Amino acid sequence: MVIVQGTVRVAEADRAKFRAAGAATRQEPGCLLYTYGEDVLDPGLMRISERWRDMAALDAHVKTPHMAAFTAALGGLDLSEVQISAYEVASERVLAG
Repeated sequence: MVIVQGTVRVAEADRAKFRAAGAATRQEPGCLLYTYGEDVLDPGLMRISERWRDMAALDAHVKTPHMAAFTAALGGLDLSEVQISAYEVASERVLAG
């Protein structure tokens, strides 16, 4: 499994546009989780969380037409403090559920 975690700060005027930009990802093969939301203690800071079956699925995701459109849409927004990292998971331990 690959976990992607990140943050991006979005100017107030662009938050609705940012939220509307990436829903197609959830339908992709190998996508186990794709979500993002605004930090309740830090308005404008979006926290991104993704899980992918493997690195091949994540690599395929980056090459999709809707990601090209998503990237183009982000180019017109006032974004800062972008930090996104991918982690390959060697094992998993369920803590609850």
